[in-house]
Amino acid sequence: SFDRPNIYYEVRPKHKGSYGELLQFLREQPESSVIVYCQSRKGVDELSFALAHDGIRALPYHAGLTSEQRSENQERFIRDDVPVLVATIAFGMGIGKPDVRAVIHFDLPRNLEGYYQESGRAGRDGLPAQCILFFNYGDRVKVEYIIAQKTGEHEQILAYQQLQQVLAYGDSTACRRRALLAYFGETLHQNCGNCDNCLRTVIMEDRTIDAQKFLSCVARTKERFGMGYIIEVLRGAKTKKIRDYGHDQLSTYGIGRDLSVEEWQHLGRSLLRQGLLSESTETGYSILRLNALSREILRKQRDVVIEALPQSLQNSLARSSRAASVTPGLAPEEVGLFQHLRHLRKQLADEQGVPPYIIFTDATLRAMAQQRPQSSSQFAQISGIGSRKLEAYYIPFTREIRAYCEMHDLSMGLSPEPAAKKEAASASTTGPAVPSLTRQITLQMYQDGQSIEDIARERNLKPSTIISHLAELIEAGEAIDVSALIQPGHYEGIHDALQQVNDEALKPVKELLGDAYSYEEIRLVKALLRQRA
Repeated sequence: SFDRPNIYYEVRPKHKGSYGELLQFLREQPESSVIVYCQSRKGVDELSFALAHDGIRALPYHAGLTSEQRSENQERFIRDDVPVLVATIAFGMGIGKPDVRAVIHFDLPRNLEGYYQESGRAGRDGLPAQCILFFNYGDRVKVEYIIAQKTGEHEQILAYQQLQQVLAYGDSTACRRRALLAYFGETLHQNCGNCDNCLRTVIMEDRTIDAQKFLSCVARTKERFGMGYIIEVLRGAKTKKIRDYGHDQLSTYGIGRDLSVEEWQHLGRSLLRQGLLSESTETGYSILRLNALSREILRKQRDVVIEALPQSLQNSLARSSRAASVTPGLAPEEVGLFQHLRHLRKQLADEQGVPPYIIFTDATLRAMAQQRPQSSSQFAQISGIGSRKLEAYYIPFTREIRAYCEMHDLSMGLSPEPAAKKEAASASTTGPAVPSLTRQITLQMYQDGQSIEDIARERNLKPSTIISHLAELIEAGEAIDVSALIQPGHYEGIHDALQQVNDEALKPVKELLGDAYSYEEIRLVKALLRQRA
């Protein structure tokens, strides 16, 4: 499945204050790993420079850097030397770090498939993560310029359709997750409850009079202009273009000074979304056109009710910080211990020359902060700690835990939460069999963020064997995120092929699908379908 329940999706309006919002977001969680995507190399350089100037440890990542610079910047990000990496859209896809807490698109993505892949860099450790898109219709010009550089007419048409899908997603008031999954052919039968649209309080308001002003202005300018120009006329802008066209003499000139640009944009997009206004792009530019419903509004035969524009982003900002935090549900003293353990992990990782998540994942550190193990047996019971890590890290981590607990007068050796114990007991009695040791090792290494090739090399096994381990674990009921191992769009194709062939063997399915699909993908999709059955 393409569903990532731990990711919180949000779209924010992009405006002059958006950089300040980004800065506030990063300052509220200075230790969290964040990837920020921009459309161009210039945008990456300017944003990373501005963030660094404002005290955020951020590095750029794009094709214009030398391979040595890119490798160094990525390595510093992976090793937690810097918390923020600013990358160009698409080029930052090679960044492999399981504990990225937020992915932020500061520019418009080119298509939903790329947006899903890029946002999928967040929360690969299964802990809460955040994906924010700063959305502005004006950014479409940058994407349209890129589309115009394409040589084939069919390629341009397809790219433009994909851009329209991104614009519809950004402007939607429906569940974000349902929209993304629908793009990949999956159906979510209920709202996710973990996106901005699902969590916000919707207030509806009658904006019929303002809509009549807007549509009247479209009519009086002969339906020849886009939204930005219409809003300038409504707000009485003193521009040469307006004077040259004589639109400063219209009755609608300046009648909308009481509303901000953002309020007029919100109304205009709402009219488009409800089909009360049409848009033409035949000339390569957005032109607003009246339709039958528009004329009903002008004749006072139809009212216009839209969602109110939020007056403040404070609730959104607070919600985003919680969503991207890895410590929700922890008591204040547990949060403090968690941060101490993260610093110890970083110190050990630097000494060993490995990324911190190779030592322990954030999920394992979180469990340590909650249970505060004292003995080796208690330490070994925590998820993510095998015999090798028990031997290597038991002493330094329990020493850190003991020192912190003594300083803050905390008890040690606590049992896991009752719900977790109950779930574990239920699984042991009624669930699938406990996976073998070799599969458990594969699972731990995969959840530690290692690639299939790295796991195979370290364990002296074939990559196909590692894939088989994961598939067998999925069939046994393990919740494993393998979306990164299945190319976008392939899940649905394999699903259909498996239904057509109806054969246990993989070869007939592979022959039906062709060389674009791998045996590994087929094996994993088959396991996911069996798990759901």
